[in-house]
Amino acid sequence: MRIGEKTHHILSDYLKLMKKKSDSQENVNKLKEEITQVMTNDFNISKNRDYEAWYDRNQKFWLTEHYYKIDVDAKLQEAIDKVINNLDTFISSERHDKVSRFFDISQSVYIESPKRPDYESMRIVIDNIPELMDVSILASPDFGAILWDDRFTIIDWKSWKENINDDVIPDQIKVYVLKMILKKWKLNIDNMDIKWYEVYLPSLKEIWWQITQKDIDDIIQKIINDVNFQKQFIVDGDVIRNVPISQKNFYRTNSTKKCESCTFRKVCEDLKKFE
Repeated sequence: MRIGEKTHHILSDYLKLMKKKSDSQENVNKLKEEITQVMTNDFNISKNRDYEAWYDRNQKFWLTEHYYKIDVDAKLQEAIDKVINNLDTFISSERHDKVSRFFDISQSVYIESPKRPDYESMRIVIDNIPELMDVSILASPDFGAILWDDRFTIIDWKSWKENINDDVIPDQIKVYVLKMILKKWKLNIDNMDIKWYEVYLPSLKEIWWQITQKDIDDIIQKIINDVNFQKQFIVDGDVIRNVPISQKNFYRTNSTKKCESCTFRKVCEDLKKFE
């Protein structure tokens, strides 16, 4: 039901209200009404299975359950309630007060705009990493605050499964931090204080990491390795032309775990009959 996606949308809108000191109860109620209407409209479009709208950029919402003709009507209100509850939980939390403080003391604050992505602002400036010239990397942290030149705080909202391995910093986090420091054209962070928080809703569980120079060095090397690996799948490894090699070079995965979460699982299974 895209609860995570819609939670990000409503939190982003609310944070923008906070930034403008416009987070009155009246405006909060308007956000709740808007997300209710959006989710209801999206659901009805999906339920009608109107795939003629596929090429309409404003109508790219279909539930897998509807495609497979599964009745999920009862889950719509439940999903709406969960999204609104995630917002209410954040508003009444200590984390809310801490974020509010960031707006008052930070040099600059970044708020994700998930509904209308700005791809230029999402681009990581990697011109000073020679191995990644001519490669575009996009990243958009949910919330970031630059307190002063050598201190950053970044927050990522989560409304899905909680991280059970909090000893390992996810690569996604390292990429977000890399983006923030490259805005300052810095690759050496030995004297910087950079903290990353994962905040789970509605439990409000928090996990945080202190980002080190090794984390930055590791993620840069991983990106370089990943880019070199991906070059195998374009003609002559030419990232400028970016022409994919023949589809015959790509094979069906043998991972049942990947198949379980893939929205094309039934179609893929049917295609086996023609192979």
